[in-house]
Amino acid sequence: MDSLRNKIRLGIFALSVLACSESSNSIPPDFVRLYVDLRVASREYGETSTDGRIVRMRILEKYGYTAERFDSVAECIQKSPDLWEPFQEAVVEYTDSIAVAVNAIAPQIRNQPDSKKGEKK
Repeated sequence: MDSLRNKIRLGIFALSVLACSESSNSIPPDFVRLYVDLRVASREYGETSTDGRIVRMRILEKYGYTAERFDSVAECIQKSPDLWEPFQEAVVEYTDSIAVAVNAIAPQIRNQPDSKKGEKK
């Protein structure tokens, strides 16, 4: 039993080291989108709701991450001054691009005729 625990601990440690070495030079390309999607889901569904947890797990799966890998990469970014600022800038840039896209679509939706207008009840 102790041998299995040691193997699990070693595996987790190896993943942590691998994640840090992967991101030591740069931020994984899809990590910014993953991070923003997770933040949006948390704001939409809340941090502790069952639906929120399900949505966050689906987002992680969509990007090919586990919760542990996400946490490991996030921790490496937070600990590295060379990565933290570019990461924050990329998050702002991506979030702004989403806002621009939403604002471009929203006027079209608002200007569509309401199909229920003019209907007799």
